[in-house]
Order: sequence, then structure tokens, then C-alpha cells
Amino acid sequence: MKVLIIIAAVIAFIVLLLSIKVSVIVHSEDGVTLDLQWLFIKIHLIPKKEKKKKKRKKKKKKPKEEKPKDETVKEPSGKPNILVRFYRNNGISGFIELLDNLAAALKGMFRRILMSFIIDNLFISVSVSGGDPAETAVKFGKVSAAIYPSLGYITTHMRVKKQKCEIFPDYINGTNSVRLHTKISVVPRRFINALIIVGFQLLFKVVIKLLKGSKAKKATETEQ
Repeated sequence: MKVLIIIAAVIAFIVLLLSIKVSVIVHSEDGVTLDLQWLFIKIHLIPKKEKKKKKRKKKKKKPKEEKPKDETVKEPSGKPNILVRFYRNNGISGFIELLDNLAAALKGMFRRILMSFIIDNLFISVSVSGGDPAETAVKFGKVSAAIYPSLGYITTHMRVKKQKCEIFPDYINGTNSVRLHTKISVVPRRFINALIIVGFQLLFKVVIKLLKGSKAKKATETEQ
């Protein structure tokens, strides 16, 4: 009984740890800084502190003996690969159905993985300038056309709590600048659950079907 209690306590502790979100904080202005945060622990990843390199004595390399090359050519095996066997047994319709199942599973994988992330804060500020007002206006339009659809995709497929995006043309100072600050969090348990669900979909809808469809069919009709 005590062993079961200990095992249950260990499992509950692991589940609790996996339920605590991990955050990545990115700030970009003059340079890029990247921090990893978990509870009260914060690890500074970028930029890394420079460590003093110790001078090492160079060792003389011994000349390597050249090994004779194996010039024998391997004969290709006569057995076709699994995809070819599946195609021969199921035809083009079966092969297309298999590809559709694979595409649906991968699409669901990306959707579930993206939904497991949370953007706590997203701030983007872009200043656009060109050689003259006309060029500045054209450049402003191109930058807006590139950023806003991407931001719309992010807000549609991910959970975003706070966001602010500002793009403005600089006709006076003529400066180009980009400022970015974001905090992205993920609960490891949700991320693992998403991977498990997709793994089962790939196993039952793609892998098992591929293995069964690639097996040689037994003859069911006798020759007349």
C-alpha cells in the first residue's frame, strides 16, 4: 500500500511540475535579449557572457594512415519499398487517401501545438523611412502589408492576451527602426498532450494503414 501511495505522489508531483508554465521573454531594440523564466527562476540566454578562454598548448597531430577504400558496389535489393508496395496493392485512390490522412494529421499537429502556446504580451513598433516622401509612403505600404497579415495569423491560431502593433512613416527624421517585446508561455502538459494526440492519429490513420496496405495480398480466386 505504501508503494502505491509513493508512486501516486511521484506521479502527482510530476503532473504538477508539467502544469507550471514556462515563459520565453524576447526584447529587441538596439540588440536582442532572450530570457527563460520558470516560476521565480530566470535564466539569461542571449547575449551570453563572454568567458575568458584559456590558452591551450597545441598538440602535434600524428599523420593518419589512409585506409584502402572499399570499391565493391552493393547490389540493389529486388524488393520494392513500402510505398511502392502500398501503391501496387491499393492504387492511386488509396495512395491519395493515405496522403490526405497524413496532411490532416500534420495540420492538426501544428494547430494543437500553436494553441498550446500563450502570448502574454506582444508589442511591435516599426518606423519606416525612405529617400523621399513618395518612397517612404511606398515602403510604409509594403511593411504594413507584410506585418499585419502575419499578426492576424498569430492572433487567430494562438491565444494572445495583450497585443499592440504600431507602424508609422517617418517623414521628418528619416529613421528606420524596429522595437519588439513579447512574452510567450507554454504549459508543458498541454504541449505533451498535443503531441500524444497527433502521435495516435499518425499511428492509426497513416502508419498502420500503410503497413497493412503494403502486405502482399493472398490469392482468393482459384484459377479456372
